[in-house]
Amino acid sequence: MCSFIVQIGYGIMMVITLGLTAGGCFSEYWVQQENGPAHKGLFCPTSLADGKWSDPGVICNGWWDRMKAYERTVAICLFIAIVVQVFALVWNFITICACCCKSHIIHPLSAISFLNVVALAIAVIVFAINSGTAIKDFTMGLDGSVGASYIVECVALGMSILCTIAASLAICFAEKCV
Repeated sequence: MCSFIVQIGYGIMMVITLGLTAGGCFSEYWVQQENGPAHKGLFCPTSLADGKWSDPGVICNGWWDRMKAYERTVAICLFIAIVVQVFALVWNFITICACCCKSHIIHPLSAISFLNVVALAIAVIVFAINSGTAIKDFTMGLDGSVGASYIVECVALGMSILCTIAASLAICFAEKCV
């Protein structure tokens, strides 16, 4: 019964983590200009130029080719994290439904969660190391900072660490049949 309750909590936390990861990944506030309306997303930057918003269709064409190596690394790690999170939710659901063999099939859950932590940690660390360059390149010498999307990814990393702890706890309870 305890493993079931922990797995329900794990599922809720993983859904939140998935929402944070996807929301941060696809939002356009990775880098922002201080005291200004300009901001840049990971994939398609938009900015206010001459009082008009840039046409996203023009900016987004060839977006992968214009990304720097660290931006590609961050994007790939975030996509890997999203895929791993979906797989973790599916595996969690399967193990919740498995009554008699739960103690045998639940073990990969903590490894899946740890893989999620690794993918998010790489994305967060790589962007943190290169954020000075990203800010300088985007703001063209004006003051800028990392945006809310990066902070959301940091929160997702924290949530994924909590998910890994919850997965390990669920495994422990499942092995003891409690």
